[in-house]
Amino acid sequence: MSSPLVALDVAILLPPEPAASVELLNKRLKAPPEGFRFNDRHLPHISLAQQFSPTTELNAIQEAIGHVVREHPSFEVTLASVTSNERTASLTVTPSSVLDTLHRRLMDQLAAFDVGVGDERAFTRSDSKSASAPRARDISWVNQFRTEAAYDAFTPHVTLGIGTLKTTRSTVTFTVSSLALCVLGRFCTCQEVVASWKLHHRQHQ
Repeated sequence: MSSPLVALDVAILLPPEPAASVELLNKRLKAPPEGFRFNDRHLPHISLAQQFSPTTELNAIQEAIGHVVREHPSFEVTLASVTSNERTASLTVTPSSVLDTLHRRLMDQLAAFDVGVGDERAFTRSDSKSASAPRARDISWVNQFRTEAAYDAFTPHVTLGIGTLKTTRSTVTFTVSSLALCVLGRFCTCQEVVASWKLHHRQHQ
């Protein structure tokens, strides 16, 4: 039975070169079913907004995102250090005013479509097996994103995988030239791209 809600993520999808480097780190972490591997259903990304929204509002949501990004210039993002907590390894993103402002504008614009509480039916699944079902912590993360992980609590990062990782690496800077609206799956990974938007290239003086 289809869900009246969908778990959404407005995200920066990593371009090929930085994506390849994080895929190598991901392979050092837990494999399925305890973890995941980056592939065409687990896309390396930086989340800018997450929420549960009505499936009937997807067109309006795309229009709202387009309103924010239509004239937004491309900008640079720097991937910095690897960090781990007791469950997850992540790659930190160096904070910037451009990234923070874009996050806040998207959160503000999408607030009207945020229903707050959703359930597992809102997530996409690769099959009917329990190993592809969202975890309870995936559901609670999206439920609480607006109140616990956004605005002043926003800490941009790339989730590398499940497990701990101790490593040093050089920082990597890349140009963000597009944003994507994705449907979330298990581990809150971007598993389906609903729409994408190109950012304007900066004109050099």
